[in-house]
Amino acid sequence: MVEIVVIGGGIGGLTAAVAHAQGGHRVQVLERAARFARPGPAIRLAPNATAVLDRLGVLDQVVELGTRPKRAILRDLGSGLELAALDLGATLTARYGMPYVVIGRADLLSLLADACADADVELRPGREVTAIDQSPLASSVMGGALVTCSDGRIYDGEVVIAADGAGSLARDLLGAAEPSGPGWAAYRSAVARSELTPAQADADDEVVAWVGPDAHFTRYPVRAGEAYEQVAVFRSRIHGAAGQEREWGGPDELDAAFAAATPQVRAAVGLIRRDRCWRMLDRPPLPAWVSGRVAMLGDAVHPMPAYLAQGACQAIEDAAALADALNDCPGPDGVAEALARYEAHRAPRASRVQRARQVWDAGTDWLYAPSLSLEEVK
Repeated sequence: MVEIVVIGGGIGGLTAAVAHAQGGHRVQVLERAARFARPGPAIRLAPNATAVLDRLGVLDQVVELGTRPKRAILRDLGSGLELAALDLGATLTARYGMPYVVIGRADLLSLLADACADADVELRPGREVTAIDQSPLASSVMGGALVTCSDGRIYDGEVVIAADGAGSLARDLLGAAEPSGPGWAAYRSAVARSELTPAQADADDEVVAWVGPDAHFTRYPVRAGEAYEQVAVFRSRIHGAAGQEREWGGPDELDAAFAAATPQVRAAVGLIRRDRCWRMLDRPPLPAWVSGRVAMLGDAVHPMPAYLAQGACQAIEDAAALADALNDCPGPDGVAEALARYEAHRAPRASRVQRARQVWDAGTDWLYAPSLSLEEVK
């Protein structure tokens, strides 16, 4: 058994907690928010993620609470003409052995938190981590790490898993570069089906994306077709201009980016919430995933471009791979070797997905396929 402290109670952190606890380890999760089941954008779970959730015993509940789109359709942003289609239903499930599911973020977090409780994970909300100390005398565990929270509480672990997002406290341990990039921005929110006219609505079982050179808009059903999740992404024209560092990506740019879009998309953009803009600067993959007894996963180590819909999926894959490595560990003496195996196994694939823009023309089979064989994940 290994004493594990997880920083971050999001999808990756809770998945890691369940996987490690089911492997016989003692796990504590420190989450700065007051509760774990927080609302947020819906999550698209491709087979590479649902394979892990099946392994953990929660997939049936995910399918029950989510929706299973049958098709993904790519349309031209200006004309609305169909460019391509992908079967997300029986064909995809047969190919990869697992389904494609869309589920609300709060629903998925709630299921994972319940699974944590069933596995005796200690969930500790309201814990904002301010420091990680790996100095020789810090931890009571030889080679361990000490985690300090803003309220002065201290947690000791043989392994610390940093699953606290792109702004992770642990990134400084591994030489993180400053974010940069061309300045893509995103707005997203759900809209009730009742707010759309029949001409504006899509089929209840389709994920539809309208794409153009510097903007794309995606909509897909959530809550059993009662609502749609809408995501508008565009490249800012003023990002990087003098004096515009904080203002780029505003609602005025949102409207301008979709001014030439098909009327259906313009109407949909008009319904999207304007109170939050996600500014998507790139963070290159870190040169290492592990520093001493601190291992990173998810956006903490490889923030994903939002339009790939792989952020949660890759974090889930990371969690399973890390659990597999530590579950094979004979005890504290083998932790360093286990963490090295985790990094060696996961870093090449996650980095490839993160750089998917450069290899998109090669096809997407590698993106959705489970990284573990079905024999391994069942």
